[in-house]
Amino acid sequence: MRLRTLTPALALFPALIQAAPARVQAPDARWLTFATAHYRIHCPAAFEAFGWDVASRVEGIHSQYLGLVGFAYEKPGKPIDILILDPVMEANGLAFPILPRPHVVLWKTEPAPDSPIGHHRGWAELLLAHELGHMHHLLRPALKPSLWRRWTEVLGPLAEKSPRWVTEGYATLIEGKLTGSGRPHSAFRAAVLRQWALEGKLPTYEDLSGTQGFLGGSLAYLGGSAYLAWLETTSGDPKVLQTLWIHLAGKRDFDAAFTATFGFAPKDGYQRFCAELTHTALELERFAKAQGLREGDLVTQLPGWATDLAVSPDGTKLLARVQSAKKPGLYVWDLKATPKAAKPQPGEPPDRASLVPVLPPMRRLGPIDGALPWKPVWTAPDAIAFQLRLPDEEGVLRPQARIWTLGQGVRRASAIAAKPAAAKPTAAAGPSWKEVGGVWNVVDAAGRPLTRTLAAAWNPVATPDGKWIYYTQLSATGVQIRRLDATLPPLEPRDLPKDPAALIKDQVLPRPDEPSPLPPPVPVAPHPYRVGESHEAFSLAGYSFTPSGEVIQLGAGGNDILGRLNWQALAGLGDGAGPRGGMAGAAWRGWRWAPSLQVFSLLERPSSQRFEPVAGFDRERRGVELAFDREDLGRPHSHIRPILAYERVALQGGASISRALWGVEAGLGSSWSRDRQGLRAALAAREQRGRTDGQTWTLARATLTLRWINPWSPLTVRLEEGRQGGDPSALDRFHLGGVGTSLLPTSLDANRVVQAALPAYTATGDRLRRLRGDLGLGPLTVYVEHAAVWQDPDPRPSARRVAGLELDSRNLGLPMDVVRRLAGNLSFALGLHRPLDGAMKGRTVGTLSVIVRP
Repeated sequence: MRLRTLTPALALFPALIQAAPARVQAPDARWLTFATAHYRIHCPAAFEAFGWDVASRVEGIHSQYLGLVGFAYEKPGKPIDILILDPVMEANGLAFPILPRPHVVLWKTEPAPDSPIGHHRGWAELLLAHELGHMHHLLRPALKPSLWRRWTEVLGPLAEKSPRWVTEGYATLIEGKLTGSGRPHSAFRAAVLRQWALEGKLPTYEDLSGTQGFLGGSLAYLGGSAYLAWLETTSGDPKVLQTLWIHLAGKRDFDAAFTATFGFAPKDGYQRFCAELTHTALELERFAKAQGLREGDLVTQLPGWATDLAVSPDGTKLLARVQSAKKPGLYVWDLKATPKAAKPQPGEPPDRASLVPVLPPMRRLGPIDGALPWKPVWTAPDAIAFQLRLPDEEGVLRPQARIWTLGQGVRRASAIAAKPAAAKPTAAAGPSWKEVGGVWNVVDAAGRPLTRTLAAAWNPVATPDGKWIYYTQLSATGVQIRRLDATLPPLEPRDLPKDPAALIKDQVLPRPDEPSPLPPPVPVAPHPYRVGESHEAFSLAGYSFTPSGEVIQLGAGGNDILGRLNWQALAGLGDGAGPRGGMAGAAWRGWRWAPSLQVFSLLERPSSQRFEPVAGFDRERRGVELAFDREDLGRPHSHIRPILAYERVALQGGASISRALWGVEAGLGSSWSRDRQGLRAALAAREQRGRTDGQTWTLARATLTLRWINPWSPLTVRLEEGRQGGDPSALDRFHLGGVGTSLLPTSLDANRVVQAALPAYTATGDRLRRLRGDLGLGPLTVYVEHAAVWQDPDPRPSARRVAGLELDSRNLGLPMDVVRRLAGNLSFALGLHRPLDGAMKGRTVGTLSVIVRP
């Protein structure tokens, strides 16, 4: 395909796709707002029922925080915004106690009963109690803030100083106190604390805030809340934590404030807590063993969480969905297989049989296109139906049906809901699980316990012949799969003692649920979402430091909580090269085609740049750009952006000329992967037609990007071609070097070939070819780039080569939606470069660019 026809083809691609359904969660969808005294709850109209539930409870929960936490955030005229979303079909909540714009995000999908957060009376109530607990705990102001802190403060002192086990542990403690349920009352938290203590694997004080290891990220919630409850109990003061927060709001760091409150350091107290917790767990184990335990035979030990246990219709294979750090996926075991014994070493006695066998699966299906298979069911002895949650055009994960035929591969299925294969009838209804005496146990159809364990036992499934029951059991290093003889008679229920010589109460066995102190819900009527209600203004800054010069842009911007309306106004100051001037722009994302408008006035003087000054391009530019953006975040990902732009250019020492252009930018990309390896490909193109001082010209650029996805060091290769036709002036031709600026719209800078290490106008011409290779090293990228710009029909010159190391905001995994709410549409790049050719050869060049756009 010729380069000049590539962009229109890309632009038409989204139109070739079947019309998408109505949008639900995007800014241009229909949204509602529930306004209360202290909160604004914003939800898509499709989630109105959940929004009603949240809005009706939020003020009743709010009324409890002052007495419970000792502080409740209230700022007249500035309620806390709460967004309700459902982006990945999982249960979660996110609190952002950021002083310029405190807000909360709630995901409406309810947790599964066997999840760490599955114990609750109502999902909305639990979610609000926890996330608002974060807000009112961490938004407490400093006791005596300095004037500088008043001007620059983004986080409160508690958010800045508290370790993760405190922030998450306290919110978890609050959820239990406010709801009378939640994790502090759950059999799951008790099982984790009990089992980790019995196996000698309670985290160290440092690891309590970590995220590594099996359930490592959950221990800040579970262990942190238990430790804080122990501190309250041992101190004898129910408000001792409020004292800690007051100390922490002063000048002292966390350790000093903790010691001032309790008389001992936090690490010392935690070690004593672990000792008492272990003692209590061992006492309980001694008592339970005397009563008699019944645990099935250990089939295999898994390194992570396991769900969806199922036996094949012919009873020969076992299926589970395993979530582990290294090898997640669907596992299928041959039930007739046994773990291989270690080979005896010559001259040595035989090894003792392992107490924790590991049975490798006969088949494993890892993540596909970055998605872990979900909700698997057997449909035949060798076929499993499952779902992949892949992004729709809004970027929201939606299930798509697939069939995995063992030994043959994966294919698409015609429907989401796959019908499980019919199993042979058994003598009685299948087993289930429930809490028995504070511990999850497998029970029969009548609710009588079939297991008696101190570790949690759940997720049972019977073989088709009814002879065996397979189930999962908790351990401190991962989930175990065990097998129980189904012909064994039910056990007599026996309660474990609540406090067998306990040093710690209500920890190794769950505390019973208590009556909720919350008032009854109060209905709140919604109204259509209005941009002005949640609109906030903030300061903005852009910056660039490159061989072309040093420039700073200062100004203000604003947006609403959904990001429908974004605007900014900037003034640019810099050295002699510029650009200097100003811009104002706005974007409206309340429509599917999002319009944006920018006006600008700036002065450029490449003749004054620090390295390789260039004459003939000094000019003053004033103009406007109108564009419309449409983006599809699904797979494949696509975007299209039609543009109209005009500017008046006053050449230094010459007459003024006009320059107008119209064009389109478009892109298409997708990825294909299995397990952690795959390929990502993207094609981006830009085509413009313009008129400068009465002469017409065309510009076309296309970039092909290929990325090898792997768990070691992702490798990316980019190939770019560019061509200009017609009669472009010197101002219209491609020019190599420099970076973009926040002051100039992208369409009027489309002839720049960005390279931060080189001065602007290092080379000019109507032809462009560039090749770049990137090697990812965590957030950093090592790159080598070859770029050539020349004038046709002259032969292509030797490429300008640059090697370097860059830190790009796009590679940091930042929550960009949160960044946009606080600082606008911001991106930055920090680089260390080494030009290998030209006048800059042999120099080590440091660069920084920060760009903000509407």
